Amino acid sequence: MRLTEHLMNVNVTYILCTALMSDCQSSKFIMDELSTSSAESEAQAVRFQMDGLPDLYKQIQQLLCTTLSEHSFMVRQEELRIMQRSSFYLEIRRYDHHENTQRVSDTKLWSLLDKQRQRSIMTLAYNRVELLLALQELLYEELIEGCKELKAFVDRYDQGLADGDAAAQAQQRFLRTHQDLKDFESRMTRDAAKLYQQNQCTPNDGHPPGIPLSISLIIKMPVMINRLKSRVTSNVVHLYWEVADMQSEDQKQMFQIQIKCLPQTCAEQEDVYDYTTCQQHYLKISDLKPKRDYEFSVRRLDRMTLVREKFVDTISLRMVEKDAPVST
Repeated sequence: MRLTEHLMNVNVTYILCTALMSDCQSSKFIMDELSTSSAESEAQAVRFQMDGLPDLYKQIQQLLCTTLSEHSFMVRQEELRIMQRSSFYLEIRRYDHHENTQRVSDTKLWSLLDKQRQRSIMTLAYNRVELLLALQELLYEELIEGCKELKAFVDRYDQGLADGDAAAQAQQRFLRTHQDLKDFESRMTRDAAKLYQQNQCTPNDGHPPGIPLSISLIIKMPVMINRLKSRVTSNVVHLYWEVADMQSEDQKQMFQIQIKCLPQTCAEQEDVYDYTTCQQHYLKISDLKPKRDYEFSVRRLDRMTLVREKFVDTISLRMVEKDAPVST
C-alpha cells in the first residue's frame, strides 16, 4: 500500500515537472520571439534614421545659416535687452453695448476701480511681466544650447561619425529648437497679455455700477538718451532722447527730466534740482554752473497705470569752462 502511494506521488511529481518544463520552454520561446521582433523594429528604426540622415543634415545646416546664425542671435539678444528695459503699463478700455471701444483716458477709468481691485490687478500684472521676462531669458539660453548641439551633430556627420542614435537625438533637438524659436518670437510683442476682457469693474461711490472694461498689459519701449546729439556749454545742456524702435516722435507722450548737481567733495551735499516736464524729445537746460558735474535722467511722466519700470536712462555731463569751445 505504501509502495503504491509512493509510486503515485512520483508520477504526480513527474507530471508537474514535465508541465513546468513545458511552460518554461513556451515562455522562453515567446520571449525569444518578442526579443527578435523588438530587435527587428529597432533595426528598422535605425535604418530609417540612417536613410534620412542626409535630409536631416541639410535641414539643420539651413537652420544654422538662417534663424540660428550669429547675426540672428545678436538681433535676438538686442530684442531681449530692449524688452527687459521696457516699461509695462495697463491699458484700460471701456465698451459700449455694440462691442465698440470708446477711448477714455486710462487715468479716469482706473479711478473707477476700488483700491482693493487696483492692488489685485497690479499684482497679477506684475507677476505676469516677471514670468514673461524669465521665460524669454530661459528660451534664449535654450536656443543657444540647441545651436551648440546641432553644430556638434553637423561636425560628427562631416567626420562620418553620425549613427542612428545621433540622428534620433539631432531630430528631437531640431524639432524642439523650432518650437523654442516660435515661442520666443510670439512673445516679442507689445501686447504682452490680455488680463481681463469686458470685466464688470467695482466702481467707487458715486459712479454707476457694472461698467464693462477691457484691461490689457502693454509694453512701451524704453526711453534712451541720445548721447551723440546731447552736448554742453559752460552753463547750458542740450539734452536729446528717443524711444527705442520709434521712427518718429510721439507728440502725445510726456516726459519727466530729473537734474542733479553732483557734489565735488565728499563733505558737500548733493544738490537735487526740481523735476521738469517736456512733451518734445529735446530740452534746453540753462543757468547751470561751469566746471560742475550734472546727472540727467529721462522717463515717461505717466505713472498711474505703470506696472513695472526697472530701467531709467541716465547720463553724467561735466560743464565746460566759460568761453571754452562747445563739446560734443
